[in-house]
Amino acid sequence: MRQYAWLLFIYQIPATPSTHRAYAWRKLKGLGALYLQNSICLFPANGDLERALAALRAEIADRGGHAQLFHADFSPDECAGLTERFNGQSDDEYGEFLEQCGDFHAELIKERGRRHFTFGELEENEAELQKLRSWLPRIEARDFFSAAARDLAKKALADCEDDFALFEREIEAASNLAAGLDARSEGPGH
Repeated sequence: MRQYAWLLFIYQIPATPSTHRAYAWRKLKGLGALYLQNSICLFPANGDLERALAALRAEIADRGGHAQLFHADFSPDECAGLTERFNGQSDDEYGEFLEQCGDFHAELIKERGRRHFTFGELEENEAELQKLRSWLPRIEARDFFSAAARDLAKKALADCEDDFALFEREIEAASNLAAGLDARSEGPGH
């Protein structure tokens, strides 16, 4: 019985062009790789990851490199340490996400203070919210062991959505007020 199953990915890519190495690194980090050393990554074993790594192995070969994919088992103590490292990596990503959520709220506070309730601001902040909405699922996909900050990040996104909904209502109210003032100024006697 393989209770503690992992995938070990080892690769070597020629130094030039450097874009090939950068490409492999980005793909591996996007999948949630834990780097043990340069060009040696670890993942918890699952079929989706194994298929993605097999495809990447072929891409690396097409780019003049070489990669190997191994199944590995570790002791329970080693697994606990690896899980901790994976969770630390995920918590760092969630920390970046939480920082961006803070920046999102700060931007809305700034616009409220300036009474800058325009459609352009609405679109700009909606685009920022959409970035947060698409970023969190990518982090969660790499969070193999449900890191501590996961729930904080979900709550932070919900708070951003609530704050944006309020900002949207404020813009609508400001627009309605302006339309009402314009109608009165264009009314009879002017």
